[in-house]
Amino acid sequence: DLTELKYKKRYKTLKYLRLILHATFFLLFVYIFIRSRDPFNLIFNPFLKYDPLIFLTHFDTNLLLPVVLPVILTLIAGRFFCGWACPLGFLIDSLDFILKPIRKKFASKLILKSESLKNLIGKLTVFPPSFFLLGIVLVTIFNSVPLLQFLHPNIWIVRIFSLTTGGFIFLAVLFIMSMTGTRVWCRYLCPLGAFYAVLSKFSVFKLRLQKCSSCGLCEYDFPGTSSPSCPMKAVDYKNQRVYNHQCILCFNYEYRCPSEGFAYLPSIKSRELHYDPSRRDFIKQLMLFASGALIGSLTMTKRKTYKTKLLRPPGVTDEDLFVKRCLRCLQCVESCPNKIIRITGIEGGIPGLLTPHLVFDEYGCDYNCQVCQIVCPNSAIPLQTLAEKQQTKIGIARINRELCVVYKKKINCIVCEEFCPTTPKAIVITTKELILPDGTRTSLHYPEVDKNLCIGCGICEANCPVNKKAIRVYKV
Repeated sequence: DLTELKYKKRYKTLKYLRLILHATFFLLFVYIFIRSRDPFNLIFNPFLKYDPLIFLTHFDTNLLLPVVLPVILTLIAGRFFCGWACPLGFLIDSLDFILKPIRKKFASKLILKSESLKNLIGKLTVFPPSFFLLGIVLVTIFNSVPLLQFLHPNIWIVRIFSLTTGGFIFLAVLFIMSMTGTRVWCRYLCPLGAFYAVLSKFSVFKLRLQKCSSCGLCEYDFPGTSSPSCPMKAVDYKNQRVYNHQCILCFNYEYRCPSEGFAYLPSIKSRELHYDPSRRDFIKQLMLFASGALIGSLTMTKRKTYKTKLLRPPGVTDEDLFVKRCLRCLQCVESCPNKIIRITGIEGGIPGLLTPHLVFDEYGCDYNCQVCQIVCPNSAIPLQTLAEKQQTKIGIARINRELCVVYKKKINCIVCEEFCPTTPKAIVITTKELILPDGTRTSLHYPEVDKNLCIGCGICEANCPVNKKAIRVYKV
């Protein structure tokens, strides 16, 4: 009838609109990632810069409006970001679609046969571990060893696109998850999703189940059917409830409901079939969040000063603040035109794991370049004026007289002085007259480093012609 046609058309339209927008945001992310690698055509990553959790790491009030906007939209519409805009969410949806035959052949049958497994999925859906992880993340954001950098979805997708080892491992984990269920990461582990899930509890519009025939199509993909089920398992048809903290407004299956039972309405206009125990559940979810916050607070030991011999990107002067704030997002690594920024392994200790450091093997830090400062989404690498950057010390160059050909072999070489970019030059030449063993006189030009002028840009080190560099930059 006409009412049924309107019902199906409404939710089909929402489904296809979501798919189009989600694909658009994913392609936008890909475009931004590619552009961010080009230092001469640079663009920052808004998926990181305008993220509300990342915003808490630096409190840049200039970004307040774009950061608050998705929060306001969530309070109005619900947990839309995960299903409509999240680039990792689109990647997971794609993996779920590709691996659906494997999942339906094994996982779906196992779930349908195991009552205990179904009960466990139901419990984890109502009380997801991501609430616990969100508690830990929010507390440790202010700690010297934060966890946000290792759990944030948009940082992980950058690592995947950057073709890092960690990115490939995470992608393999997503493959395994997609073989066992849909949106497993989003349902149970994502702290950003949990943040939006908490906000969606207070959203004006909510998806509700108004009537139900108990067909079960919204909860499980039955073997032999092509009907899509709720990817987040947010519908509990037995208790005739929609768990709005898990609902990502995908509208993938609502139009197939034989009872036309779903309604996306303002909360005050919705009608539950039974008593809604969501308030009681919310208290338990808050307890889950609080327990995570408590565990996170226990890791906050007395403030330590972390020392490292690694050279940090230009502008970084506070190692503690840098380690705490750095997202390990690899944007600076990918964007550096000279490719001198490297990923720190275990040599930097656990606090410094995956942070960027500088290596001057082939190139130095360009005197007029600020790319890493521009692309850093939360100013872990502070954005300075060019004049400030050119005066801030990365380290100090030191000459090894046992390797320098002037000191060791009495052969003139002033390459380091010629390439020194500072004004006045930080490498000065002292000329001395010498009588060689054969009796001839010569003038030798000895290079020396003025520690007050040297900024440790590494250009002298990169251009030193000696195989084993005679001049190197060291941490101040």
